[in-house]
Amino acid sequence: MKSLAEPVSRRTLLRAGGATAAALALWPALSSAEVLAAPTLVDPYSGAIPLVFPLRWKTYQSPVQNNWHASREGQLYEWSHQDSSTARAHDGVDVYPRSSALPTVYAPFTAKIAAVCTRSDNTLSATVNYQISATTPPPWDYSTGIDNVANLPLYGNFVWLYSTDPRSAGYFVFFCHLQNEPTLRALAPDQTVTTTTALGVMGDTGNAQGTPQLHVEVHYPSGNGFACTHCTPTKTVTSIDPFNSLANATRR
Repeated sequence: MKSLAEPVSRRTLLRAGGATAAALALWPALSSAEVLAAPTLVDPYSGAIPLVFPLRWKTYQSPVQNNWHASREGQLYEWSHQDSSTARAHDGVDVYPRSSALPTVYAPFTAKIAAVCTRSDNTLSATVNYQISATTPPPWDYSTGIDNVANLPLYGNFVWLYSTDPRSAGYFVFFCHLQNEPTLRALAPDQTVTTTTALGVMGDTGNAQGTPQLHVEVHYPSGNGFACTHCTPTKTVTSIDPFNSLANATRR
């Protein structure tokens, strides 16, 4: 029998039925080449995937602190980790700038753009430009996220990456709270990026308004998830603790 913390497969999740199954059914199956290239799934609480840190050294506060699963305001979504039946837990780790000079954000591995979202302003009435890959879409449509306490978009401007690095093939990384500026706006779904590719600039969009930061999430490859025993109640989710991936990342 699988432990509750052990990753579960697409087939197992789809058998479970409900909203999670419906969402995962939209994900395309990995191709044979991707399945062969993909490593064994890392432990969702202590595992790490190989990364080059997304920010240049000395442009961010170090050491990075792990605030994965910290309590957060606002409503729950299908993708949300939970502190209770009504309270949301933090799905990622936040990285803060070292000074008022906000740093450029780079791709942490060789990847394809899975989705990119820019908003005309940081309000709920903004015009949203959300572009998504037809072949490697992200696990969730985060463009709909709202912080209903602050009355702000939850994530602001963001980008999803789909790893094509053989050491982490199929994993997704999500960066948000970015500025709406030309580098981010120039990204396109299915565009190939490498560790030297600039993705955008750290910002304070979404519910980070007034506090610039880079919110980072790591998600299992398409069709995989885990029963989060750190959630109350236990819930099947796809985003794993990104802290060890960041803490062990190659310095840029």
